[in-house]
Amino acid sequence: MITYKEFEVIRAMLNCDECLDDIPLYVMEHMHYYVFKSQEEIKKLVISLEKKRYIADGRVTKAALEEIAPLKVKNAVILAAGGSDISSKSVYSMPKGLYVKGGETLIERQIRQLKEAGINDIVVVVGYKQEMYFFLAEKYDVTLEINPDLKKNNINSLYVARKHLGSSYICNCDNYFEENPFSGYEYNSYHATVYKENAGNELIVRKNSSGRILEVHSAEKSGECIYGHAYIDESLGRRIISYLQDEIDDFRVSSLFWEEFISRHAEDMDMYAREYSADFVYEFDSIQEIQNIESLFLENVSDRINQKICEVLGCGENEIRNILILQKGLTNVLFTFVVKGVTYIFRYPGESSSFFIYRKNEVRAQKIAAESGVDGTYIYIDEGGIKIYKFVSNCWNLTGIYYHDLELMKRLARQIRKFHDAGFDMPDWEEFSYNPMVECQRLMQEASKMKGNLFDIFKHEWETMWKLYNYAEKDGIKKTMCHNDINQDNCLLNDDSFHIIDWEFAGFNDPAYDFGRVIAGYELDSPAIDEILEAYFERPATERERLHWIAYMGIHNWYYVGWAVYKESINESSRDWMLFFYNQAKRVMKYTLPRYEKIYGEL
Repeated sequence: MITYKEFEVIRAMLNCDECLDDIPLYVMEHMHYYVFKSQEEIKKLVISLEKKRYIADGRVTKAALEEIAPLKVKNAVILAAGGSDISSKSVYSMPKGLYVKGGETLIERQIRQLKEAGINDIVVVVGYKQEMYFFLAEKYDVTLEINPDLKKNNINSLYVARKHLGSSYICNCDNYFEENPFSGYEYNSYHATVYKENAGNELIVRKNSSGRILEVHSAEKSGECIYGHAYIDESLGRRIISYLQDEIDDFRVSSLFWEEFISRHAEDMDMYAREYSADFVYEFDSIQEIQNIESLFLENVSDRINQKICEVLGCGENEIRNILILQKGLTNVLFTFVVKGVTYIFRYPGESSSFFIYRKNEVRAQKIAAESGVDGTYIYIDEGGIKIYKFVSNCWNLTGIYYHDLELMKRLARQIRKFHDAGFDMPDWEEFSYNPMVECQRLMQEASKMKGNLFDIFKHEWETMWKLYNYAEKDGIKKTMCHNDINQDNCLLNDDSFHIIDWEFAGFNDPAYDFGRVIAGYELDSPAIDEILEAYFERPATERERLHWIAYMGIHNWYYVGWAVYKESINESSRDWMLFFYNQAKRVMKYTLPRYEKIYGEL
């Protein structure tokens, strides 16, 4: 039997249709993984192969083909069942295998590359949005297998395809290879790897001196990472099938990647690491990986995005340039782009936002804000949540300034008053009514499905907060259109302008609610609150007005307790805000309730 390195020389030569004058040079130039150290090493192997009559006149001989015949690849299995971080975001409109690069979907490119290598027996395991892959069967004559359980990791997809395993490539649908990595022959079982300085949560291999994989584990450090395709020979395929049949129902196994499963039985499974250069294979399994490539992002976002930009700005798709994904917000995906030298921001709504955001309210409030001069960034908004607005450059970072710069807070109060004045006496205000207590209750009801009965956990707080709300209602303050989420992130300030942005939580409400976070950073007896309210009223606030505005600080913060528990119930981070809002609400209750009792008596 020929050696592994002799095989690699023969295999490299099979990819060339011409007689080779300089075999070592050709092999080195077309070897994308690390096998040979130098051309000199290859020269020695060529001499050996010529002696064995496996190479003659710069070509692979019939004898060599007969020698490597047992090493022929029989088929390929492409794992395409998962949804990934990308597909879970509504900005992207298809499963990850159908993302386009260079006018070709990732999975179709792999199918084409496999067929070019002579591998025509191809199995695709689908699950998430499986119907979008059905066209592959007719177009490419591939076999589709359905993974019915997407709660398990990709080990279950391999189990679904177990009858096909043996002399098989195992591919991931989200891989992109610059050049064809596949071949009609393989010497032994291996997994492609790429060395990464900052591996993050990638799977890292530990191997022996011959390259045999001893362990696969996850660790945040540099290392040789599982990345790309794999090959399983006939013997390893039989062993994998045997172990899978015995262990697949074990919950500790079902949560594994299939490479980790191999690692569980490393002593009985000969699998080697094949290290490729980092620029040879790309994986698009996270939202950051697709967003980092402008052309890839534009090719794959929902058609609605490109169409809407062109419609609103009167441009062609080829004029949309300089895509830059901003840090993804808690409810939306945002990116900046440039058209005709002007920078804009595009907002695409996240899926979780639909539960607690009323887009009709937002549209109405956004237009009022634009007309009143409170938000000069507005370009376009619709009730589907899509928004286009101007990018404001050189904005101040309000961290550490918000609350601490009293003149800034007074300026903010005057901006709020401009909006409130424009929102009074709306003829159809009932349609846009927003009750923060009812909304908080709705959020907690939904969160209770996952977190247990939150109304029992917060029984005392709910009773007390409803009492505070009913006291505040007795004050008879006239309601208006409100922003309902004024924080430092929603204030854009530079040397020339001050804009209040992001009107997603807007609705017809008590004007005091807009001060929930504006005055939350101050002690309740602070003179700063008086100065901010004076800026709002253009006169000193009365004691009753002051009490009312502080009461609504508590109501505002209580709503955001509900918001935070809801976010956590759907596995989205609320950071450490829940405790902050809870403590603020309790502080206000303690301050305001005794004062209201003196005015109105016990409710």
